[in-house]
Amino acid sequence: MTDPSSGSAATAGTSSQPAKPGADVSPDTPVRRLIVLVVSIALAAIAFRAVQPFMGSSRGVVGPQVADAERPLLAGLAIVAAFGITSAIAALVGRLVNAVVGVFVLGCGVGYLAMRAGSSADFAFGTSSPLAGGIELLAWAALAAAGSHLIFKVGGPLPDFPVTTEDEIDSPLGRSARMSWVAALAGLAVAWLAAATATKGQALGAATLAGFATGAFGRMVAPRTPPVYLAVAPIAAFAVVFLFLGITGAGDDLATKFVEGGYPRFLRMMPVDIVAGALCGTALGFGFMRSFAAPATDSR
Repeated sequence: MTDPSSGSAATAGTSSQPAKPGADVSPDTPVRRLIVLVVSIALAAIAFRAVQPFMGSSRGVVGPQVADAERPLLAGLAIVAAFGITSAIAALVGRLVNAVVGVFVLGCGVGYLAMRAGSSADFAFGTSSPLAGGIELLAWAALAAAGSHLIFKVGGPLPDFPVTTEDEIDSPLGRSARMSWVAALAGLAVAWLAAATATKGQALGAATLAGFATGAFGRMVAPRTPPVYLAVAPIAAFAVVFLFLGITGAGDDLATKFVEGGYPRFLRMMPVDIVAGALCGTALGFGFMRSFAAPATDSR
């Protein structure tokens, strides 16, 4: 993404004499962005790879939830540590590229753990519950909020989001931002439609589509508001669903429902799947809508 202020300088320079090859190379080139992205995603994956030994469950797989781990306290601490390290890496990416890309990198780190973790089948026949999943999602939401805050704090304002000096628009907690969070409801609907089977790939895909829908609709609702906490909205929405299923008893006897075909669709996505999909998908959806919901700027 080039600096808009460099356009006039470049025009003035080229009008007097032809530019020399390699004389004016922008520091934010596509190659540089690609290198930063690949290296940061690899480091994020390494950070979450270290969590795997702590997430071992009695079924012999990486637990689909923290509560399924044989040592849940250590598993939770390991996740917090990995998330903190990855958030720092993502914040640096936000500084070098932009904050939305930093959120995507954070999601990729969580996505590595999601791909290694157990599926809904392991959850259904395991020892955990939807209520525990809802509580875990609330903890994930708090981590995602802290990580996103750090990324946007270090990364600074997005290059295509001019400051309006209106608190309701500029504030990440203002009225405009809160309205954009409602897009998570569209994410829930998309996830329910997409989670057609209990496979891990389908679960991750459904969660990512939910995040994509949240990011896309969120930007349409609030095209001039930075999405500091937008990725947290679908995580919180799924937490409410898990808590509802756990409290009402609709998530009981999951093993029987899994075999007989009455397994709740929302429970086909595990908390770690939802968090990875929310972070990656929201960043993708928000970036995708750039051409369709560009923030208002001064006309020239």
